Amino acid sequence: MDAIIDLAPGAEDNPVAVELAEHLRQNLVDRPHKQADFRALRGSILLVAQDLGESLTLRFDHGRLTIHDGTVGIPSLTICADLAALRRLSDTPITEIGHLPAFGPFTREGRSTGTYLLRLFARGDLKVYGLVAHPRTLVFLLRIFSIHG
Repeated sequence: MDAIIDLAPGAEDNPVAVELAEHLRQNLVDRPHKQADFRALRGSILLVAQDLGESLTLRFDHGRLTIHDGTVGIPSLTICADLAALRRLSDTPITEIGHLPAFGPFTREGRSTGTYLLRLFARGDLKVYGLVAHPRTLVFLLRIFSIHG
């Protein structure tokens, strides 16, 4: 079963939503093994681009993603950062063993991306609400976003 990625009415006018949908579609085509992670996701994730004052709600339902402009419902996870930091999440390296996001000394890219994101997190410029309650959701999201692994 192929992944279904839809833009809700109104989201097609948001360039960030269109860019995200295209990125995910292309990533799932280029890396078909990520389909299992995509199908495992269920719930909603709110992405907030603080510098633009815009937000997107990603509503996953076992193989279907609907991207909404703005906030819809109560999200399981909320990720707040500048748009550049949100885009950088797609550069997160994935380990060969365990297929986990690799922040740290495992790879050169991991050190670079990890240092950048951890610095933002420490300064409070990157916030992840709901991480303690839904760590699995964040791991699967990073797996399908990532252009690696």
